[in-house]
Amino acid sequence: MKSIGLALALLASAILIACGPPPPPFNATEVSNLAYGKGLGIPDTDGKIRRIDDFKGKVTLVFFGFTRCPDICPTTLMRLRQVRNAVGEDADKVQVLLVSVDPERDTADRLGAYVKSFDDSFIGLRPEPAQLEKVVKAFHAIAVKVPTSGDDYTIDHSATIYVYDRKNQLRLIAQPTLEINLFAADLKRLTQEG
Repeated sequence: MKSIGLALALLASAILIACGPPPPPFNATEVSNLAYGKGLGIPDTDGKIRRIDDFKGKVTLVFFGFTRCPDICPTTLMRLRQVRNAVGEDADKVQVLLVSVDPERDTADRLGAYVKSFDDSFIGLRPEPAQLEKVVKAFHAIAVKVPTSGDDYTIDHSATIYVYDRKNQLRLIAQPTLEINLFAADLKRLTQEG
């Protein structure tokens, strides 16, 4: 009887050693089983329809913004360039997508030049104005047109960054204020997953 107990204890120890400790938590908010944006096709600035699944093999970051955004958008895109660079040798496995929430004013040329001014690898996605609400809802995001002086307007929108792993699963939700080195560590870890 003693030998059976000892054998079971050794087996349990071997299983625990083989499994190892769980990985540390991510710095951004980890999510699972969320299909945000899956299957949705949005034209890029060349008119090509893009889907999250097109970027399989890359860690894909989706951010909503617009070219006339005075602060959060340019700041976030600049930080995303810094985060991507901080990933180091795996930076080419990180793809940033900016989805315009102002397709009426963000022409394809304007949006394309805007995202490329931050990083040549960034891609702008420009839903048709009639498609915008569907796109925003698919990501559980917010985009509200707010009148300003005269006939002008601005857009109040979500600043969340959606992070998809290399298998196109939504894994993290990050805020643009997440420290660059912490965000880069999360992305590097995702680039190294199978």
